[in-house]
Amino acid sequence: MIGRVVKGIGGFYFVHDGHMTVMGKARGNLKRNKELIYVGDIVDFDIDDNDGDNECVINKVVERKNFLTRPPVSNLDMLVVVFSIIEPAVNYPVIDKLLAGCERIGIKPVICISKEDLVDDETLESNKNIYKDIYPVVSVNGNTGAGIDELMDIIRGHNAALAGPSGVGKSTITNHLIVEDGIDVQTGSVSEKTGRGRHTTRHVEIFALEDNTFLYDTPGFTSLDMPEIDAGEVRNLFPEFRKLAGECRYRDCVHINEPDCVVKDALSRGEINKSRYNSYLIMMEEVKKWQK
Repeated sequence: MIGRVVKGIGGFYFVHDGHMTVMGKARGNLKRNKELIYVGDIVDFDIDDNDGDNECVINKVVERKNFLTRPPVSNLDMLVVVFSIIEPAVNYPVIDKLLAGCERIGIKPVICISKEDLVDDETLESNKNIYKDIYPVVSVNGNTGAGIDELMDIIRGHNAALAGPSGVGKSTITNHLIVEDGIDVQTGSVSEKTGRGRHTTRHVEIFALEDNTFLYDTPGFTSLDMPEIDAGEVRNLFPEFRKLAGECRYRDCVHINEPDCVVKDALSRGEINKSRYNSYLIMMEEVKKWQK
């Protein structure tokens, strides 16, 4: 039988085959080979007929599309990067590094601005404008559920996860998206002392939504692993830079100090957002530190 691992706790795995979810363990050969099983894995499994509770045995993991080690998930094809403009205040370099990580792995990013009710329309629109020509952008109100239908339209048919700083309302958004009765993801608040959110999700779990849509609920998903990369690769992680590739005077232009740089020209004309360019400079500085 073929199913998807939707949860893993203490060496036990919960496998959903499209109709029901069964709990089981990995077959001995997987353990001996120290093969890891990630939430999101498509697996071949057998029902243990000797167990009255329909436990299963996982035989093997089907080839993965991708996987992340933090959080430990696989076969993710869309990441909804959630941030609030205030409470907590947005940190654009953190958001842009998440987006760059998606670009590197090949996961589709989506921008979701939460707590839209806490800011005026002009502030909300200016933040949307940073990303609107680069990625799908939606804003939501966790109290009323406004914007949730639009977000659902974007993620429909995909394996999607929510990521972003603690306290921005990821669990609240998840609760609006989940349709099964009786499920309520624990939500947290923002610390008055630090201005940061408190972690609430404790383990990785996948919820099956409508229309072949799977939502990964993950703990503390605030960043993606970014191994040491070359400076020339960083520029390709920004789509607005990438589309201008080859138009600078120098083929190896990194868009900082070189003359006749079309990216800097676009920046001066307001065609590239200053916030995005600032995040790029910060990432480039990090790369230089790695290379020393």
